[in-house]
Amino acid sequence: MSWLDPQRSQEPAIDTAMREELRALLGMTPRNYFESEPSAELIALADDLRKEARRRNHTARKRSHWMLMAAALPLALAFGGISIWGVAQKHKAEDLAAAVVQRDSEIQRLAGTLKQVDERAPVQASNRLPATAPGAHKRIAPRGRELVEVIDHPAGQVPQDTTQVKAH
Repeated sequence: MSWLDPQRSQEPAIDTAMREELRALLGMTPRNYFESEPSAELIALADDLRKEARRRNHTARKRSHWMLMAAALPLALAFGGISIWGVAQKHKAEDLAAAVVQRDSEIQRLAGTLKQVDERAPVQASNRLPATAPGAHKRIAPRGRELVEVIDHPAGQVPQDTTQVKAH
């Protein structure tokens, strides 16, 4: 057991007696580093120094944990900020997806009403007289989900308000 070991100072009396007996059997003299017996004042001073060393060692360990936490704070803030931003982006994407679903349902509803109007249109058109010339009438025909205006023009007819610049 080392002399620097703290258990050495709190060693039971039986172990100390056994150590002294073993030294006596081996013919060793007891170690006396100071070549004098320590006084009560020196023993009290040594105890005070030991207590102060333990106190400082104890407080130094706690300080290291605070330093570690202080060093980890910027990382924690960065990860927290990124996670908050990610949650905000997730909510934004969910809101946009809900808007797309709502818009699709609105388009489906409008397509349904357009089909109903289309089914009634031939009945109403047969009851009316054409208001325009037969060659220039407009007809609205549904194609998929969008409206397409189809205008019938005769292929050989040139509009009257144009002038021909160059002959072919």
